[in-house]
Amino acid sequence: MRRASAIALIWLLIAQPPTVCAESLSSPEVARLLDLIEHRAALMSDVAAWKWHVGRPVLDAQREAVVLAGATAEAEAAGLEQGGARAFVSAQMAVSRSIQMRAFEGFESAPPPADGPNLLTDLRPAISATTAEMLRILPRVLPMLQRPSPRRRSELHRRLEPLGASRPAINELADALLHLRPARTGEDRIAAIRTRGTIRVATTGDYAPFSYVSDDGTRTGVDITLARALAEALGVAIEWVETSWPTLLEDLRADRFDIAMSGISRTTARALEGVLSDPYHVGGKTPVIRCADRARFPDFAAIDTHDVRAVVNPGGTNEAFARSRLEHASLRIHGDNRTIFEEITEARADVMFTDAIEVARVTRDDPRLCPALPGVTLTYQEKGFLLPRDESDAWPRFIDLWLDQVQGDGTIAAAFAAH
Repeated sequence: MRRASAIALIWLLIAQPPTVCAESLSSPEVARLLDLIEHRAALMSDVAAWKWHVGRPVLDAQREAVVLAGATAEAEAAGLEQGGARAFVSAQMAVSRSIQMRAFEGFESAPPPADGPNLLTDLRPAISATTAEMLRILPRVLPMLQRPSPRRRSELHRRLEPLGASRPAINELADALLHLRPARTGEDRIAAIRTRGTIRVATTGDYAPFSYVSDDGTRTGVDITLARALAEALGVAIEWVETSWPTLLEDLRADRFDIAMSGISRTTARALEGVLSDPYHVGGKTPVIRCADRARFPDFAAIDTHDVRAVVNPGGTNEAFARSRLEHASLRIHGDNRTIFEEITEARADVMFTDAIEVARVTRDDPRLCPALPGVTLTYQEKGFLLPRDESDAWPRFIDLWLDQVQGDGTIAAAFAAH
């Protein structure tokens, strides 16, 4: 029967030696981990069939929350850093959902047999056993997964692609594997940074004048200058970590950086997730438009009308502001912060809301663009740095002390003047 074979296979897999993968994934334990990931994914077709027949949807948010909480506790006991383990389990569930959704699409034309394994009594115990075995293996294989290699991500993708999930889900799982970290052993972050010899600085690279990466890979901006000054103060090198506004808090939870420096607004939502430094810049949101439209938009009420097309970049405070304040104007999300102002100059949109300092920069550089409300900010906003929350507060206290020093000696003022 399909039920017997499915359940027997999971216990056989956990007990048997793994297959051997090529190149850097040839370690027996890494291969074992990847085999477990592959088999967990293979069980999802039976999960989908059971849900199809009992009329349940693919997504079970309540169950996923229970699994995440349980896996986090297991990860801590196994010696994994909680945030990274949570991201790994979450990525596994994204793969599972993707496979089940594809199965559901196929069931429309070819329904599955009704005598398969039961999710509650058969499949969940098998899935839980697989997850527990993964978490047991992971702390031992982290050094092999994270060994420097330009091919590491592509190797993982090649092995994970046959799982049958969507490309975004595969990307999420590969990234989660590469960013797993062991649990901290009580060593404070400053000591860890100096022992490692690098500070991991996260930037979005798309937000001048704070952080910007040009086409040739050159990094510029106020926060890039300050990051280099911070690394010098610590006596270490910089390991740049790419992040984005939609994924900033996810990267924070997964402990992918020691500090994020990218013109980050100090918000209560971010303070709930991490630690925000003292502010080093004060500004606020203001609209930018085509200069030809200055007479059309004398005030905010003229902007928030049904015939106005607003555009904003995703995931950050610009989007949050636009969604909270616009009641009548249409709002469109533009995914590339580097090219978003072209939407206005090319008349594909009429207005964008962003920080006053960015409006000052773009209107200086492009004579077609003007501030809609010169000298007016619609919010009060402070810029600071975002830090992971640790047991010790030594790292935030060090950053605030360093900020006092670079404000006092003119380093911050010079950075703003230069950029």
